[in-house]
Amino acid sequence: MARCSSQTVQIVATAAILAWGLAPGRLALGTPGRLRETLRNDQLSQADYEKMERGYYEQILDAGRKLGASDAVEPESPRHNRSQAKSVPFEGGPLAQGVDDLREFVLKPNLSVDHAGARWTTNALGMRDRPYESTKPPNTLRIAFVGDSIGAGWGVGDGQAFEAVLERQLDGRSKAGGGSAVEILNFAIPGHGPGQRWEHFKRVGWATEPDLVLFESTQADSGWDERRLRGLLPRGIGWDSPMYRDVLTRAHARPGGTIESYKQVLRPYREEFAAGVFRTAAADCRARGVPIVLVMVPRVGKTADQAEIQRLIALARDAGFTAIVDLSDTYNGIDPKSLAVGPNDYHPNAKGHAMLAQRLDAALQTQTNLLRPPKLGPGEKGGRQ
Repeated sequence: MARCSSQTVQIVATAAILAWGLAPGRLALGTPGRLRETLRNDQLSQADYEKMERGYYEQILDAGRKLGASDAVEPESPRHNRSQAKSVPFEGGPLAQGVDDLREFVLKPNLSVDHAGARWTTNALGMRDRPYESTKPPNTLRIAFVGDSIGAGWGVGDGQAFEAVLERQLDGRSKAGGGSAVEILNFAIPGHGPGQRWEHFKRVGWATEPDLVLFESTQADSGWDERRLRGLLPRGIGWDSPMYRDVLTRAHARPGGTIESYKQVLRPYREEFAAGVFRTAAADCRARGVPIVLVMVPRVGKTADQAEIQRLIALARDAGFTAIVDLSDTYNGIDPKSLAVGPNDYHPNAKGHAMLAQRLDAALQTQTNLLRPPKLGPGEKGGRQ
C-alpha cells in the first residue's frame, strides 16, 4: 500500500474537521459538539451573529432566512410550505425593479400578483397601497409612512399591514366626528435600510404634500446603513449622500475599497450613520414645517434590547424628531408562534399588525396636534410646502 504523504494526511484531516464543523447539531452531540461550536465561535464574532439575525428579520434581500442562519447558507423561501423553489433576492423577484441610485430597488407600480402566500397590489405611485391622487384632496389630512418590510406588510395580504389598518381607524373616526378625511400613503420598501427609506421618500414622497411623516424603525436600524454601505460604496454609490458624507470623512473611507475593507473601516461608526439619517430626515421635515414621528416597532420572536432601542430613540430625539412612539413592547408575553407569518418567517402576521395599529392609534390620540390638517390662507395650495 502506498504511504500517504504528510501533506495528504493534513488535507484529509482538515477536510474532515470542516465537514464535522458543518454537520447538523443532532449529529455532533456532547463534548465534540461543544468543541465544534467553539470552532465556529472563533470564526464568527458576536457582531457577525447579530448581523445574521438582523439580516434574516429585517432584510428581505435575504428573504426567508431562518433566525440566526449563516450568511453563507442559501436563503429559504419565506413561506417554505407554499413555495417549492428557493427564494431569490428581493430585487430579483416579481415585486421589485432595480434603480441606479442609493435605493438599489423599488416596488413595481401597478402590480397585482400572489407572492410568498400573500396578494401584493401596488398603485401607480409604486406603493403597496390603495390608489391615491398625487395632489392631496381638499379637507384631507395626509400622512406619509416611511418603512421597511414590516411596514410594507411582508407575508400578509393587501390591506392587512398596520399602516392600512391604522388609516381605516383614523379616517373612520375623523369622518364620524365631522372631521377631515385621513390618508396614510405607504412608502415602505422591503429590504430598505433607514437611509434608503429616506432617499426613496425624498424622491417620490414630498410631491404628495404630506402633513405628517411616520418613520418606522426597529432596533436593527442602528447598524443597517453601515451594512448596506459595505456593498454600495464599491459600486460608487453613497459617497455624495448628505446622510453619510460627514461620517465617511471621519472614517477615512476612500473610493476603491472592497466590501471587506469597508466593513473594517465603517463598523466603528455604525450608529453614527443612523444618526446622520435621522438628522437629515428631521432637517428636511423641519424645512417644510412638517412634523416627523419615529415609530419603533418590535420584531416577532426577538425580545427587545432596551439599551439599543433607547440609543436609537436618543439619536432621533437629538436629531430633532417631533415625537417618539415606542411600540417595542407590543408583543411582550405573547407566544411568537401566534404572531409570526410562519415557522420560517418572523415577520408579523395579520394579528401582529392589528396589535401594532391599535397601539399606534392610541399613541397618536395623545398627540392631537399632529392629527390636524394645516390651516390654509386664501388661495393657498393644500399641504405644507
